[in-house]
Amino acid sequence: MANLTSTEFSNAIPTIVAAQALGYLKANTVLARLVARDWDNEVANYGQTVDIPFTGALSVNDKTENAVVTLQTPSDTKKSVTLNKHKEVSFLIEDYAKALARPDYLAQYITDAMAKVAEEVDGDIAALYSGFSQSVDATAGLGEDNFREARRLLNSAKAPLAQRVAALHEDAEYEFLGIERAVSRDFAESLGAAAANAFTGRFVGFDVFLDQKIATAGGEAKNLFFQRNAIALATRPLPPAPVGAGVIQRVMNEDGMGLRVTMSYSANYLGVQITIDVLYGVAELRDNHGVVVRTTEIV
Repeated sequence: MANLTSTEFSNAIPTIVAAQALGYLKANTVLARLVARDWDNEVANYGQTVDIPFTGALSVNDKTENAVVTLQTPSDTKKSVTLNKHKEVSFLIEDYAKALARPDYLAQYITDAMAKVAEEVDGDIAALYSGFSQSVDATAGLGEDNFREARRLLNSAKAPLAQRVAALHEDAEYEFLGIERAVSRDFAESLGAAAANAFTGRFVGFDVFLDQKIATAGGEAKNLFFQRNAIALATRPLPPAPVGAGVIQRVMNEDGMGLRVTMSYSANYLGVQITIDVLYGVAELRDNHGVVVRTTEIV
């Protein structure tokens, strides 16, 4: 019987790494799981644009007797999302044997690395607050009236009642938990992983989440109250390395996110080098489906 060599093991390791990396990214992003997502198997490059179509508006016409129906030709529009975010995390384990024999040794590095990637994705989504034109001043203290006003604005825009989210800064969540009616109506849902841990409750039609990457500026937290279609996150897999380049790669996707895992042996450092990278873009889709609720940042 032939011995199992490092070749057999090394072919399998990138798949193991990618699965663990994807799981950690999924488990620790909040906003990335709550916005509209666009993912496709087509390989893309940095700077490429993704067009997200919007169907044209239809109208209702009166039908009169003995007359034909009124045909309409609605004009479609589109929103372009540029894939201009290329994030990578790389590390090297000098002991080649340990890298092959102890997948759990890799896992700790992957856990730390993917936490950083997750924060970057969330942070880029949270930074879109500056593009929204609607805002609510809750700097005197987040209260039920602020939730009602955000709801009124979304209702006025005919935003769907489903999939409405309030993503709160930690200081805003502290104030939210002081709203008696909100706390008494709190309930648990099976949302999975970090989303469930961040879930604070449902109030006035919003699923309320804690997100520690909510943007702050000028002593204010820019909390995001939105319907899912207000924001888009688009991701595409990156192109593989040329054949014969001496690397092993896997491209995997899960729940709307794609990652590329590259594994190679570094002759300079005599170890295994692993790079996990992701290409994505974020954009505001519907301005009137989002509201920035400004609260005071506690210093």
